[in-house]
Amino acid sequence: MLVSETEEASAGIPDVSILVVGYNSADLIERCLSSIPGACTRYTLEILFVDQGDGSTEAIVQAYFPNVRVVPSRGNLGFAGGNNLLARAAIGANLLLLNPDVELLPMAIDALLDARKRYPEASAWGGVTLDRNGLPDVGNTVHVPSLREMASRLIGRSSAALKQGQTFTQDEPAHVLSGGFVMIERSAWDEAGGLDQRFFLYCEEVDLFYRLQLRGHNFWRVAQARAHHDIGHGEVASPTRALYRSAGIMQFARLHWSRPRQWLAFLLIWLGAAQRFVIGSVLASRGARFRALRDGHRTLATMPGHWRFGYDPKRGLLARLNRGQRD
Repeated sequence: MLVSETEEASAGIPDVSILVVGYNSADLIERCLSSIPGACTRYTLEILFVDQGDGSTEAIVQAYFPNVRVVPSRGNLGFAGGNNLLARAAIGANLLLLNPDVELLPMAIDALLDARKRYPEASAWGGVTLDRNGLPDVGNTVHVPSLREMASRLIGRSSAALKQGQTFTQDEPAHVLSGGFVMIERSAWDEAGGLDQRFFLYCEEVDLFYRLQLRGHNFWRVAQARAHHDIGHGEVASPTRALYRSAGIMQFARLHWSRPRQWLAFLLIWLGAAQRFVIGSVLASRGARFRALRDGHRTLATMPGHWRFGYDPKRGLLARLNRGQRD
């Protein structure tokens, strides 16, 4: 049953619960958490944190941020599992998923909560993430996988890519919002059952918004809700990241697409990776850009079995990596 804001306030329910899942984020967490008070100046909040890494980030949070509620870790549950863990402990009317490599700009959370009143028909509101130059980054182009998009990437004409000069200066409806900085109404989160923990990394929020959209929900990107995103953290363009990203896409395909579409998705992704690997290998002597292209796609092209089955418990990426560690 929905309750009014007055009833929420009288019941001690904060306007928003901010969920931060850390993984060896000690060099980033102070900037992230320190940016929250200036980003939320007119609403009530609570902050929850879990450290899924080596514990070093939790030590910093406990030492310098006594207002943050630290939830005991249950190991590395992935992005979905970590946020679900925090959501179960949260009591806010809205849940704000916030990556530790995000630094909020002033009144960014205020803007999201204002948008909740402006677009009451929506159930999620996301911000605009910026790169080190203050320009919108590729996180703003998260989209539902499609065979058309995969084919367009194969010929170098991605329809979902960030367009040069794209500034996101106006609020706009969106099919998917980046999970690194997004606020979701608690009732919608509960209706969907939270994030699907069959995803470990990448595409978790895509799956969530896809399922909510099938239920009739809609979402808005809010232009005034802005934050800097340290897109270089964790080597976002590294072969490992590319491997997990492809596994996430294939996990989405396994859950939502027919078997023929799954095979076609696999083929298109593999062809794109093989194409880039060959081009990078042939032109490697011409500079670091081509060597990075080669190295970034080597595993995808030469070991497709690692990501072909997404995160399937027996044949998927994590199962293969775990077997490799034991060997």
